[in-house]
Amino acid sequence: MTDRIITIIPIGEIDSSILDFISWSIEETFRITTARLPNHNLSSEIPPPLYGNRYNSTSILQHLSEKISVNALRLLAITELDLYSPIFSTLYGEAQLNGKCALVSLHRLRQEYYNLPPDQTIFLSRFHKVVIHEIAHTFGLIHCIDKNCIMYPSSNVIDIDEKSPLFCPSCNPKLLSNI
Repeated sequence: MTDRIITIIPIGEIDSSILDFISWSIEETFRITTARLPNHNLSSEIPPPLYGNRYNSTSILQHLSEKISVNALRLLAITELDLYSPIFSTLYGEAQLNGKCALVSLHRLRQEYYNLPPDQTIFLSRFHKVVIHEIAHTFGLIHCIDKNCIMYPSSNVIDIDEKSPLFCPSCNPKLLSNI
């Protein structure tokens, strides 16, 4: 039996305040309890990085769905690793559509990555939007054409910054019926 819990697993060292923030965000958005697993090291279990030290997000998701057994509704992995997929040379996250697992990278969400001064507010806003977007994919939501909707696709951080942290009037009822 699956519990109504979204389990969060940090891959590598992730600051606990960031994990606390996202647990709160998930619970507020989805009204589903979160639980946290201990940090997990995947370095010996996934293919080595390619393309300038980027890791294949699809391989990591596959590994998580096969190897990590949790009795949870969904599994969210959070990492500092830089990610790519067979489709995109860089990305902020990936999820299994109607599946159990989602993966989010913090690597490109910080202002410092773009040689700008640190800004925790911008970073947490981006992180929140990417996590909620990816978890919503696991509940069957696809990309939305409304540029303000959290389900609008993000090809860069400007897209993330400009969209709302909320679901549009079209996506919200779909999410509620799928949860």
